[in-house]
Amino acid sequence: MDATNKQYALRDRAELSAFVNQPFRNNSRIKFTCFDCSPKYFVFGANSGSLYLYDRITTSFLAIFPSQLGTIGKVSISHNEKQIAVGNQTGSIGVLLELEPPHVKEILSTELVPSTDGEGQPIDLAGPAFVTSFCWTEDDRELYCGDSRGIVSLIQFSLFMGRNILNISLHPVLLLENRIVQIDRYKDLLLVSTLSKCVLCNTAREEFKQIGNRPRDGQYGASFVIAQPNTNSIGTTTTTPSPPLMIVDEEDVRIFCSRPGSRLWEADLEGNVIRTHQFKQAAAAVAANRRRRPQLQCLQESELDLCGTAPTETANGTMMVVPFQVLYSIRRQLLLVHDRCQLLIIDPLHSKIVLRTDEFTDITHVAVVDEWIYLLTGENRLFQVRVEIQGEEEPFPTLDERGSQNESPLHQNLESRKQKQGVYILDSVINNNGKESPLLLSTEATIKEALVSVVRGKYGRNIKQMFMGYEQHQRTQNGAPERPKTLNLTKIYEPSRSNAFANGNGHALLAEFGIEAEAEEDSQCDDIMEELVRTRTGQTLLGTAMPNGASTGKQQHGKKKFSTSLLDGYETSEDDATVRNLYLIFRSSIISNLNFADRYAKIFDEYDTETIVRLLRKLETLMEENEEPNARLKCMRIYFNYLKPELLWEIDADSRQFIKDGFIVCNTTDATDRACLERLAHCAGCGYYLEATVSCNYQEIGTSLMQYYWSRKEYDECFVMVKQVPYLWRTVTRYYIQDRREDKVVQCVWNLADPELFERAASELPFELEHWRQLFGLAIAYHQRYEMICLSCDKPNSRRPDGDQRSIAKCDNIPTAKPNGNNAGSTDTESQFRQWNYLLGVALTHTQSPTELLSLVHRYADNIPRGAIAPSFYIRCLLLEAK
Repeated sequence: MDATNKQYALRDRAELSAFVNQPFRNNSRIKFTCFDCSPKYFVFGANSGSLYLYDRITTSFLAIFPSQLGTIGKVSISHNEKQIAVGNQTGSIGVLLELEPPHVKEILSTELVPSTDGEGQPIDLAGPAFVTSFCWTEDDRELYCGDSRGIVSLIQFSLFMGRNILNISLHPVLLLENRIVQIDRYKDLLLVSTLSKCVLCNTAREEFKQIGNRPRDGQYGASFVIAQPNTNSIGTTTTTPSPPLMIVDEEDVRIFCSRPGSRLWEADLEGNVIRTHQFKQAAAAVAANRRRRPQLQCLQESELDLCGTAPTETANGTMMVVPFQVLYSIRRQLLLVHDRCQLLIIDPLHSKIVLRTDEFTDITHVAVVDEWIYLLTGENRLFQVRVEIQGEEEPFPTLDERGSQNESPLHQNLESRKQKQGVYILDSVINNNGKESPLLLSTEATIKEALVSVVRGKYGRNIKQMFMGYEQHQRTQNGAPERPKTLNLTKIYEPSRSNAFANGNGHALLAEFGIEAEAEEDSQCDDIMEELVRTRTGQTLLGTAMPNGASTGKQQHGKKKFSTSLLDGYETSEDDATVRNLYLIFRSSIISNLNFADRYAKIFDEYDTETIVRLLRKLETLMEENEEPNARLKCMRIYFNYLKPELLWEIDADSRQFIKDGFIVCNTTDATDRACLERLAHCAGCGYYLEATVSCNYQEIGTSLMQYYWSRKEYDECFVMVKQVPYLWRTVTRYYIQDRREDKVVQCVWNLADPELFERAASELPFELEHWRQLFGLAIAYHQRYEMICLSCDKPNSRRPDGDQRSIAKCDNIPTAKPNGNNAGSTDTESQFRQWNYLLGVALTHTQSPTELLSLVHRYADNIPRGAIAPSFYIRCLLLEAK
């Protein structure tokens, strides 16, 4: 029976409050603050810090587990019903192990304060932290904990399940921007929903993808749904579900994410949004039907005797919208949402609200076991209700039943199954980069047959020109064309980037292959579509939505994100597969805010530098095609976090040039770096900077490059880098000191205002009276005329006295001293360096004749401000001369 012809009912309603409140013995001070249930147990957390355990079938009280955690905010029972995870409201997590007797009931606890992030740096996030969501893995060996700060942490029970258990530890796996609302898991996929977005994580490959690009703001959840195969061969439906996009172990799995305004996003297992389901008008229609035709109420409302109740309305008569917050899954088929006074049960695949009731009030917590729904309301009241489906389909056939099904006369059922199989074959080939997989080895279907099956029937009827590109690459053998052995995946294939199945008829899929589909009227209108995922340039990939839910059919074509040409040659290169992996790791690191340097290293370790450079160039091209800003910068950061500076002496010239250009990009592309450079003064003649930044990015790599070129007297290469990255003036100054370049050292140490370089130069050259005379002249020119000498062309440059031009750059990512009060544009270090007392103190330390130094100071007395030199300088000179 088609899902649209099913009837749904809420049966077996009962109140269990008397049973669950029995242990309290009229103690009104203890209140339940949360609960969870499993096929065997109820567990309640209370404001006293204790856990109360009940038998779900008999509702009999079993045990109480006291703790020192304080008010319990979250509980979760494991799948094997042997452990209970507990979270309080102050940041502690506890785990109760081994519920079955005769094991000792002990709650092990830890604090929700992870010590380091993926880069090993301390995590310092303001505000209190507490658990907002738990999620157990299928084998109960791991527990994921989401908290109010946006951190998803992992507890691995296999690490401490021995006899001597001391503590448990948390390992952060996701660092998101704001509070975690819901976590769901399907096999290796972890679905995390926050206040602003949904993130899909492949825990086996450590890959992370954000679902959709449009942000949101509020408590919105997300859940996996398993779609049953469509076995209906007769009749029509009012709403056609989108075709299967990913079949895992014979299960067609979808992702549904809550959106504002009673909407749901439907996405595939690659995290690509397929379409938007609108339920606001559907809910209003259900309410209107109840008011107009109470005698034709659905089975569900008559069973609960709700005909006399009216939907919640506002003062102007409009129905209040139930926000889709946490999505509770009912047998992975239906979704339950609720607010304080209403329950909605949704068939998301067919965009239908199948059940609605407002009989319960003050709903605080909900739990679902199979088809049973349990509601915890105010004053420790607990209710149960069961969802019954009349005309429910048979479960999905197993592999053993496939033979008998193939012999069935229901030809359309077989065709539907072939279509799903075709989708999975193509997806398996794509994700394996054209290599053979166990699925392809076990089926006689070829790639061409899979393509035909995908676009057959409601997914598309015109396949006449499907292999136009294939014919151009045919090879003849005995006069017959030879089928391609593999597919070319030189670019990542993401069909839903252009919403290939959004219209449900497969024409967009044909368009991906350059095939013109025949005009065909769609007799089944889709739901009112939200304007779906926008590109980074603001263009909408889906046709413009009309008020009545229709689409204009015009698609705005921006820059193509991924090449989806599958018939453009048949050999998949190793480079393409590696670049795809690098890009997936990069996207995962962006979403998870974690560092994947070890994963990059595993890839780079297999190649020499020349090959790595080639891969990085391809990765940059791929990023640009996907409109990643600053693609070159991101590629170089990936590589520089791996590169060892000593290797620069052993690589070829082209690779070294690539690294040099990349070093310049890493220090001149980012907005903060550009702001630093703009605040530095530069020569009006040659364009070199007169000053240097306090630090630079990847300093060791830049220094190693300078050392390599300087040692080979390739000075032009050095100054190309210095002109773009002025920090390297400090490296050049060290080489000047080493080479005894007295004509350059004095100018460099004055312009850079670096005490370490100044004192090193004064002692190693060493400075003579002529050097001090030159230095004092530069100081007077600076203080009187705001003049500095260019370190490249030796020409004087006048500058305005404003702080922006006279300051050493201060950046968010470069540590500098705080500005000095006397000169708001200078750092403390520079301001101290420019003072006469400091200069004369160093000079007195390194001079052999204090009398000659006094004579030199007396010669410049008219140009030195009164009081700039402390009396202690003269006293020291006299004492040293006396000795």
